[in-house]
Amino acid sequence: MIIADNVSKIVPTATGELTILNHVSLSVNDGDSLAIIGPSGAGKSTLLGLLAGLDTPSTGSINLGQYCITDMNEEQRAKVRAEFVGFVFQTFQLLPGLSAIENVSLPLELTGRKRATEMAKEYLSKVGLAERLTHYPKQMSGGEQQRVAIARAFACEPKILFADEPTGNLDSKTGGQIADLLFDMNREQQTTLVLVTHEHRLADRCDSRLVIDGGEVAVDS
Repeated sequence: MIIADNVSKIVPTATGELTILNHVSLSVNDGDSLAIIGPSGAGKSTLLGLLAGLDTPSTGSINLGQYCITDMNEEQRAKVRAEFVGFVFQTFQLLPGLSAIENVSLPLELTGRKRATEMAKEYLSKVGLAERLTHYPKQMSGGEQQRVAIARAFACEPKILFADEPTGNLDSKTGGQIADLLFDMNREQQTTLVLVTHEHRLADRCDSRLVIDGGEVAVDS
């Protein structure tokens, strides 16, 4: 379960303090999906980064399962991320000098997983890229690159998957296919899914949604 309690993020600026998030609370049960929606600049991606332990809140607490990550230092949070957390980004974040299978197998190898190459092949096949194993990112379309990113995320078998605008750089048809993949694999592996999106049709597929506007929780219209 994910629990955030009265989380705020305040940063200093040349003109004074800027409140990016203001006392946001939420909870997500194991295996459920949550969409975080709202206008650009509302603080959605900041909230996602805090929930994932990539940054620390100014106030409040965040629990991932049995761990209170706000009580941890960066090294401790990194261990929790390595054990529990996967990511899918709008910009794919693939290593350009590695092939599809190398991009997927590398994080498995870094965490000491056995059969890393075999697992990479398996998950690339699941996302329809069995014939593209040796292709490099520049040789693939945006949709194919996002499929590699999804395979990489799910191959690590995370308990929680965070996705930041996973269909934002894709056309409508390809975005729909990527969304299908995310929710299919979410169900298959019972992975808790938290995604930031501007797309209401994507948010509607989630078990619940949270609207952020001006850094605060807003009423869903």
